[in-house]
Amino acid sequence: MFRVTLLSPIRAKRRSKLAARERTAGLAFIAPFMIFFSVFTLLPFLMAFWLSVVNWKPLGVTQFVGFQHYQTLAKMEAFRKALWNSFYYTVMVVPPGIVLSLLIAVLIFALQSGALRSFFQAVFYLPGVVSGLAVAIIWRFIFDYQVGILNYIVKSFFHAQPINWLGDVRWALPSLALMAVLSGHGTAIIIFVAALGGIPKDLYDAASIDGAGFWRRHLSVTLPLIVPSFLYVLVVSTLGAMQVFTPVYVLTRGGPVYSTMTAAYFIYKRLTFYADAGTAAAGGLVLLLITVGLTIVQFRSFSQVVEF
Repeated sequence: MFRVTLLSPIRAKRRSKLAARERTAGLAFIAPFMIFFSVFTLLPFLMAFWLSVVNWKPLGVTQFVGFQHYQTLAKMEAFRKALWNSFYYTVMVVPPGIVLSLLIAVLIFALQSGALRSFFQAVFYLPGVVSGLAVAIIWRFIFDYQVGILNYIVKSFFHAQPINWLGDVRWALPSLALMAVLSGHGTAIIIFVAALGGIPKDLYDAASIDGAGFWRRHLSVTLPLIVPSFLYVLVVSTLGAMQVFTPVYVLTRGGPVYSTMTAAYFIYKRLTFYADAGTAAAGGLVLLLITVGLTIVQFRSFSQVVEF
């Protein structure tokens, strides 16, 4: 037999009030984030899209021009060069950076002392806390043609002529990539160390019993089990590299001869130097579409081994 329990009107009213309070509390908690998101993310995006399809004149008549700014971008060699430099920079930074971060994380996790682990994690994470502007200024002295430490090493140990790291077309962009690889992956190291801590020690013990050495254990056990963390680091690193701006602004200003002109710096230059808000907004949306496309490709590539 089924028993049907009817709620009294008073109890039903109390539950209705409780549900209303819960909804109000939920809205109150998410309101600050929604306001912040709307003002600083959603509104600027909508404004960028609007600027990309109009000929904006602050003191004149704003006219709708459709995709004219996008057509202008397609014809600009400087924008194509900027996109190519962004891709090239990403290729030079992301794979070596991830490999180096994972290698350092493995070595840190292998330490027996917890105090040493914490010390080295803090040391490698420190550049991520320091302002990107300060890091770029420090590297300016490292790359200096006359007194830079890199040229000192080149002259003292290799007995070669000093290299104009930031003033030579062949070396400028690789120099920025070198700076990023050596100073910009502290967060990735922390993430990988945390991922290594989540792997059961029994799996390593079983691999050791089967005769696997140090590196073989990590190839067969570690890599398959940290794929989610690896994917996260890959996506975030790619997004950051495609949007690189601060080192270019501080060290090279896009030169020499557009050799370090990246997409983000191109957008900045079109807006500030040429007061061309329409082309700058269109360039920003093109960069957005490219980064979203790369992210989708990366997620699809790992869809068979990572559950989303």
